[in-house]
Amino acid sequence: MKQVTEQAEDFVDTRSSGTEIREFEDLRSDSSQIRMFDTWEDYGLKEDLLKGIYSIGFETPSFIQKAAIQPIIDGRDIRAQAQSGTGKTGAFAVAALQICDMSQDVTQILVLASTREIAAQNAARFEDLGCFMGARVALLSGGSPIAADKVALEKKPHIVVGTPGRVEHMININELSMDNIKLFVIDEADEMLKAGFQEQVKSIFRRITNKDEVQIAMFSATYDEEELRVSEEILINPVIIDLRYNDQTLKGIRQYFIDLRKEPPFRKGREDYLLPKLVTLYDIFRKQRLGQSIVFINSKEDARIVYDWLIRHEWECELISAELTQAERERTLNRFRGGTGRCLISSGLLSRGIDIQNLSVVFCLDVPSFERKSTYIHRIGRSGRYGRKGIAINIVYEHELKNLKAIERFYNTTIKELPADFSFQ
Repeated sequence: MKQVTEQAEDFVDTRSSGTEIREFEDLRSDSSQIRMFDTWEDYGLKEDLLKGIYSIGFETPSFIQKAAIQPIIDGRDIRAQAQSGTGKTGAFAVAALQICDMSQDVTQILVLASTREIAAQNAARFEDLGCFMGARVALLSGGSPIAADKVALEKKPHIVVGTPGRVEHMININELSMDNIKLFVIDEADEMLKAGFQEQVKSIFRRITNKDEVQIAMFSATYDEEELRVSEEILINPVIIDLRYNDQTLKGIRQYFIDLRKEPPFRKGREDYLLPKLVTLYDIFRKQRLGQSIVFINSKEDARIVYDWLIRHEWECELISAELTQAERERTLNRFRGGTGRCLISSGLLSRGIDIQNLSVVFCLDVPSFERKSTYIHRIGRSGRYGRKGIAINIVYEHELKNLKAIERFYNTTIKELPADFSFQ
């Protein structure tokens, strides 16, 4: 049978329960098909939107963009799953701007994200793509003054991007109207449909005036059974896009571990426990020629220990964690994106959604629990963005290897022991 490829005018099948797009799998025949295109011009996009697309360097659609844009333009619900860094944000932003009527001074597109950082990044992408269209975009998220959000909404934005708590609050105080929403986007949907956000998302959805007609688009790199169940409650005859490349393996990212064997037998505190990992990390930094990297560790307390230790050893780095204010986190991200600091220490805020150009190496100083296994995929997905090559290094103790190997088996991926003569070049 015919397979989905990245060539122009490929087709995918539609089933009674929805349309399913899977790369590298045979397609079953059916009566209706969704067409994918190889160039932006083939979509019949607005001229000013095309100008915005080319102005930010989007030369051709990525595979997820080919698969997702047309169904949204055609009015379909979608649930999309694709590896990190493949252009999911661009997919829903382009489609949303195409269907948005800029002559109407009402909010038509609502995008929810789990953190302010991701929401801000999404809002910036809408602004960049819609810069020639007169698109008005409002960012609503915790950490910013309510008064500023009211001012933003008074400008009658076409598109609102925000975090669930702040969006729900602005709806409750009658500052954000749900009367004209035509597209509801849930980004990082696996996180948004978990218990922490699920009720807020459902509450916001219930407030949409025409919820029986509104389109819903869900995007994520991973989904668990619970999130899939919840999605089925609100999606109608959706297009299911599954582009995970062999059960979640992140294409282009080489994964390794360094086994430090036993953890320190005698220790006075967390720094003593982490010391062998810190020494190993520092040794790599000194001996290898690396660009910018991110170092992930689970807790904000441990992130502070790693940061302080590296600073004491005169290694230039930045720290981002929940202990910082929102303004401090934004300044840190902007400095790092601007080239300040060789590495960024993160307690997990950046494991989802954040795009940092020219990042090729991710270090993980611990292993997420198996229950939070998707965190591993999101962590290492910070490298190898948009088809570039990336490297992920897990620095672990012997007792952590069991969990790492369980994640390896679950995602049908390969995590090798780092060779002694390995070079990052």
